[in-house]
Amino acid sequence: MEQVKWDSLCIEINDYLEADETLDAALRQVVELHLQVGQENPSEQEAAQNALKALLKGRDGTPFRRGQKSSVPASVRVAIDRICGVVHEANLAYYNHDGIMSSLSFKHTKSGGGLYESADEFASAQTKKMRNKLSGMVRDGSWDGNINSLLSTEETTEE
Repeated sequence: MEQVKWDSLCIEINDYLEADETLDAALRQVVELHLQVGQENPSEQEAAQNALKALLKGRDGTPFRRGQKSSVPASVRVAIDRICGVVHEANLAYYNHDGIMSSLSFKHTKSGGGLYESADEFASAQTKKMRNKLSGMVRDGSWDGNINSLLSTEETTEE
């Protein structure tokens, strides 16, 4: 493995470890040990990367995702993934709340139009929209990537 690629991976994983406060101590320690093995023995970097991928794949904000690398920092990826988990769950509940909901929930015309085939398809579409919206808000500076800033209850009043 190229040293630059390894160094980049280490930075991403360390950012992720800082951002995800829910990661249990034992798993965090194992991840740090794999990073140490790769740092101290370059011939083990490929194996360490594979082990890290197996440990962290599928977690909120993980650096091991399908598709293009995210342009947002790990702390923001973790926040977006958590929010999207809530959005997905809420949309499943909405769609399944009453049979009429499936008859009123239409795909966007660019997505082929028509009704969704399942609650999961509906929830996934809504979650994707939210993920794109939140990423855009971070990029344009209208959101700092912190979940608490979305929960702000301050109201501005004109005097």
